[in-house]
Amino acid sequence: MLMTPEPMAGHLTEPHEIGKQIEVELALVAHIERALLTALGWRTGGGGNIRKLSTLRFVARSFERHLTRLRVLSEYGGYMNVVLETKPHLASEVRSLKEARDTLHARLERIILRLEHVVPNDAAAFDALCAELERYLDDLSSHGHAESELLQHSFAQEEGGSG
Repeated sequence: MLMTPEPMAGHLTEPHEIGKQIEVELALVAHIERALLTALGWRTGGGGNIRKLSTLRFVARSFERHLTRLRVLSEYGGYMNVVLETKPHLASEVRSLKEARDTLHARLERIILRLEHVVPNDAAAFDALCAELERYLDDLSSHGHAESELLQHSFAQEEGGSG
C-alpha cells in the first residue's frame, strides 16, 4: 500500500513537535501490537483456527497500516530529516535503519500474504505462520530499540553540546 506524505508532515520542523507526534503514533502501534500478540496467544482446539485466522488477518492489516504511517511520518518531515539536518555524520546509521525498516516492511507484507492463503485446518502450516509472525514482532522490537538509541544519541549530543 503506497501512502503519500500528509500535507502537515512537512511543516513539523520543531524537534519537540516531531517527537510528540512520533510518541503518540508509537503508542498506537504498541496497542495494536498487543492486540496482535493477544490473537497469536489465542489457544484454539484446532477447530477454532478459522476464527483466529480471521482475527489475525484483521489485526495484521491494521498493524501494517499503522507501521506504514509511522514510516511515512518519520521519513517525510520527521525525525530522520531532523537527524540528517542536525547530525549529518549519522547519515549512514539513518540509512542503515531505513534499509532495515524497509526489509521488515517487506517481510510483514509476505506474512500478511501468507495469512491470506493459509488453510486454517492445516495446523502445522498455521502454527508455523503464527510462530513466524511472533519472530517478526521480536525483530521489529529490536529495530525499534535501535531507532530509539539513534534518536537518544542524536538529541543528547544536540542538547549536551558534545556533538
